[in-house]
Amino acid sequence: MKTTKLSAIADVQCGLVLNRKEARTAETANRHYRRLNLRSLQKDGRLNTNELGNLDSVECLDEQFLTRSGDIIIRFFAPLSPVFIQDSEVGLVIPSQLAVMRIEDDVPVLTEYLRWYLSSTAVSNTLLLTESSHVQRSIKIRALSALSVPMLPLEKQELIIRIYETGLRRDMVLSHLREVSRLSTSSKFFCRAFSIFSRYSLYLSCSISICTYSSSV
Repeated sequence: MKTTKLSAIADVQCGLVLNRKEARTAETANRHYRRLNLRSLQKDGRLNTNELGNLDSVECLDEQFLTRSGDIIIRFFAPLSPVFIQDSEVGLVIPSQLAVMRIEDDVPVLTEYLRWYLSSTAVSNTLLLTESSHVQRSIKIRALSALSVPMLPLEKQELIIRIYETGLRRDMVLSHLREVSRLSTSSKFFCRAFSIFSRYSLYLSCSISICTYSSSV
């Protein structure tokens, strides 16, 4: 399977060191921003806007440190929790504890596929493994830029995205079933439902693995 370094696919950079721009007093504040933090990034690939912080800056910040639609934001600490920035989530400050990836023009890689790949356990383990084979707590921007990304055909990238999104919907249904089962006096039906959805979960995981593997043969 053909692979390409992440740095050849996307612009990869660190976020802003906030204390260099943060206003210490109300008198020195020039602009108010909402900012990301580690808690803003959820494991399901979505941004939790209820966990945003505030930043009063002494000046207007460079746009490279503000979120854009289509950005992928990732933590430098485990869990990496990469998220995809939606149209309604632009203009947020990216702090130095996070990295931002912006796919280059004319590169045949879908943003949602790259976000899914970065969220995989295998990638997390690779990035957190040092050259001396010791697991570290954080990753370096150099290791992230050098990460090899499988260059799957676009139709297979789209299939992986659809399967992944179906899995997210499945998880929401399971969560609802658990809550209903907890409140229900008759749990036999819900036990059966859990069994069905568990097998469905395994099927989705296997489907993604098959899609990736079949591109290598």
